[in-house]
Amino acid sequence: MEKIVMSITERLKEIRTYHDLSQKYIGSILNITQSTYVSYETNRRIIPLKHLNTLANFYNVSTDYLLGLTNKSKNTEAIKLDAKKIGNRLKDFRESANLTIRELAKNLNIDNSLITKYEKGLTLISTHVCYDIARKYNISVDWLLNKTEDKEI
Repeated sequence: MEKIVMSITERLKEIRTYHDLSQKYIGSILNITQSTYVSYETNRRIIPLKHLNTLANFYNVSTDYLLGLTNKSKNTEAIKLDAKKIGNRLKDFRESANLTIRELAKNLNIDNSLITKYEKGLTLISTHVCYDIARKYNISVDWLLNKTEDKEI
């Protein structure tokens, strides 16, 4: 697996400035304040997955690219996030890796019940859990989100 090529905060700033857009404008795209968006670019807050997906769709790049997991900015399908479909992908991954819910939760340092909620589509998976899965198992976040059929980063 490739090493992290850039932090998400660096990537968010890089792509925004490349397109010559202001933080205020991107905040308006996400329907948040400029200061909230600034907190994502300065690593004071983790960008929620719904906003990350909106930006990937807006910039027409992969979520993996925005997360700094790859330098390949390949286009992926612009989608609305669906917690049930994402949960099914997570379960498919877990089962194909021969991991129990308990093992996966331990590896990700989260509670077993959270994995269950994610897999059942009761809760939208968090950005940091997606990122951890990508890093630890070389699984594409875009694949988890149903934006591509390419499972590996």
